[in-house]
Amino acid sequence: MAAWSAFSSGAFTVTELLDLAREAAGSGEHHLRAIQLPVSLVMVRPLSLALDGRGPLVQARAAGLTTFGSSPLHGGELPRLATPELADYIRPGSTPAAACLLAAVSCPSLDVVLLSASTPEHWATAQEAAAAPLAPDHLRKVTDVLAQG
Repeated sequence: MAAWSAFSSGAFTVTELLDLAREAAGSGEHHLRAIQLPVSLVMVRPLSLALDGRGPLVQARAAGLTTFGSSPLHGGELPRLATPELADYIRPGSTPAAACLLAAVSCPSLDVVLLSASTPEHWATAQEAAAAPLAPDHLRKVTDVLAQG
């Protein structure tokens, strides 16, 4: 189940999705296997909730679903919006793109981050960023700084 704003708008919850899947299957043997929602420093609420041990990512993971985060760079806009100071706060020496991606891949209860890369260099940067996720306490500081802005 992929949704841009359904979880954040309250259109439905993971529990309601699972109930619908069971109802559609006529039993507990449904085929709902994953949820996908945007996770980024723009769409930060799922990340903040997961850091608190709640929200759709945590609920889906607890239910045995795979969790996918989409749009980690918010359609390519985020690296232009992030300042070098924010990038350096996230990870000293990082580019804005790498730092923003790093924040998304560090989200607790997130199994997969969907991204694209236009060049082999961009792909290498993404792999490097994903190789060493942020500690949850540092990620919390990043989200707190953004909430103040």
